[in-house]
Amino acid sequence: MNLAKAVVFDLDGTLIDSLPDLAGALNRSLARHGQGPIVQSDVAPMVGDGAKVLLQKGYAACGLSPTDEDEAIFLADYEAHVTDLTEPFPGIPAALTALRDSGYRLAVCTNKPEVSARKVLAALDLEAFFDVVIGGDATPYRKPDPRHLQAVLNALDVTTTDAVMVGDHINDMKTAAGLRVDAIFVTWGYGRTDAMTRVDQAAQLPALVDRLLG
Repeated sequence: MNLAKAVVFDLDGTLIDSLPDLAGALNRSLARHGQGPIVQSDVAPMVGDGAKVLLQKGYAACGLSPTDEDEAIFLADYEAHVTDLTEPFPGIPAALTALRDSGYRLAVCTNKPEVSARKVLAALDLEAFFDVVIGGDATPYRKPDPRHLQAVLNALDVTTTDAVMVGDHINDMKTAAGLRVDAIFVTWGYGRTDAMTRVDQAAQLPALVDRLLG
C-alpha cells in the first residue's frame, strides 16, 4: 500500500518569478507589429493560462489578434530566453528542501509547455526536487481542468486525500477544488483569489502542509 503524501506546485508565480522573461517575449512579439511595450505590472494578470493565452491577451490589449506564425515565433523566442531573468521566489529552495526532508513527494503541475518548464527548473537548480513535472502540453487537459492535476497524482501514485496543491492563481484553486484536494494560495505571485488558506512567505509552507496532511 502506498502511504506517500505529496505537494503539487504551480510553476510561474508560485515557484519562480518568470514575469520579466514572459513580458520580454510578449513585448518583442508586439514590437514586430510596431506596438510599444506593455509594462510588467499589466502583463502579470495575463499569466496563468499558458503561453498561447498570454500572447492572445497581450495582443488583445493592443487591439490585435496573433496569427499562428506569431505564436510560433513567440514560443521559440521565449524558449531561447526562458532563463534570462527568471529566478526562484525568495525562500523557495529552502522550503522545497524542508518538504522533501520531511518525506513529501513533490511535483509540478503547470500550464507552461513542459520543455520550457523542465528547462527553467534545471537552470535554477530546482529540477532535482520534483518526482513529476507535467506541463500544459503533456495531457489533453490544462488547469483549471482537474484532470490535469489528476494526471500528476496518477504519476505520483498518490490519492487526492494525500495531496496539497500550491499556487498563485484562481486556476490552481479551481483545479484543486475539482478534485477536493486541499489548496494553498501564495500571495507573492501574479493572481488574486479569496482563498482562505494562504501564505505570505515560502518559509510558512512546510508547517502549513504538515497541518493539512498531518
